[in-house]
Amino acid sequence: MNLIASPRTIRCTFTLVAVTALVALQVRPAAAQNPGVPYPFPQGSLPQQSIPQGQPLPRAPYPQPAYPQPQPYPGQQPAPYGYAAPYPYPAPVSNRRSGTEITVLYTTATVYGVGLGVWFGAEANIKDPGLFLIAPAILGVAAPVGVYLLDNPELPRGMPAAIASGMIIGAGEGIGIASYQFVSTNSADAWGFRGLSRATALGATLGGAGGFALGYLQDPSPKSSLLTTSGVFWGAAVGSMFGYGASSAGEGFSRANDSAALGGLVGFNIGLAAAAGLSTVYVPTYRALTYMWGGAAIGAAVSLPVYLAYAGKGGPPAKRGLVFSGVSTTLGIVAGALIAGTRPDTADSDAGTHFAHVDYVLPLPTANGALLTLGGRLE
Repeated sequence: MNLIASPRTIRCTFTLVAVTALVALQVRPAAAQNPGVPYPFPQGSLPQQSIPQGQPLPRAPYPQPAYPQPQPYPGQQPAPYGYAAPYPYPAPVSNRRSGTEITVLYTTATVYGVGLGVWFGAEANIKDPGLFLIAPAILGVAAPVGVYLLDNPELPRGMPAAIASGMIIGAGEGIGIASYQFVSTNSADAWGFRGLSRATALGATLGGAGGFALGYLQDPSPKSSLLTTSGVFWGAAVGSMFGYGASSAGEGFSRANDSAALGGLVGFNIGLAAAAGLSTVYVPTYRALTYMWGGAAIGAAVSLPVYLAYAGKGGPPAKRGLVFSGVSTTLGIVAGALIAGTRPDTADSDAGTHFAHVDYVLPLPTANGALLTLGGRLE
């Protein structure tokens, strides 16, 4: 056999060796520049002994893509070594009351304690001012102390707001009843200041107890309690407008007060029922509540020019314009709710369903005055 290679064979062999060496020189520096990409077979990955028959060859690990790692939300414990951190979902809403919520209850309780002291002084018929103020001072301090004891351990979310809302609504109910009794009866049968303080204290106490029961049984959102409290104020204001504006044309201011007080009391309870019923299916956001209050103010302001139409003599009384003011105020509240839209009752949710977006509210000068222009986008 001829073992001497021909020159052509030797030349091909050296060419193959040279190409292999160039490929190796290109692969090794690239791998060295990128530490995250290991060599096809790193040192020590292959055993020194021979591979048994039928066993697969060991495989080098594939490079993993450098995806950004999710960051834990505040308060989350770090993941153990070797395990990936969970996907950063928004932190759940705490089931404990917030600082703002308990502050509202402290404030309401302080006013409630002072009111109980005033009621005690009125019932005891204390005439001396120094002695009269002793009970309001003591109970004004004792009431927030009771809240502190009730909040140890911390109350659940929604409970302080429900109690405060119940106390405010109950006090408003008592004031409305006493006010209507005062304006609709003669001075001899009027309840007077003692009856007013009695009705207010009794209503606030019953309302606070009802709010506690509601918070314990239903676990309402603080925003629902705020909606209910807002509803009674809106109802009382609109009802008073309707009551006073719909009174007889010949009735003076004092006689028209009867209709205004009755309308306010009826509107108060209608607003309470409507807001409480709406709270069972709708939890507003603070943005929506702000828009509704703003809509009520804008609606009342927009109705003011109507009173210029009653400037002439011989026409209907100017108090008829209050009927239109009540209508425009109600429409403003509804428009504010529609513009704000609805969103889930979560602390970190920003998504929502909006009927429209308000971009600007600007005055527009005219020849005889000014108009209010509203611009935005409908969805």
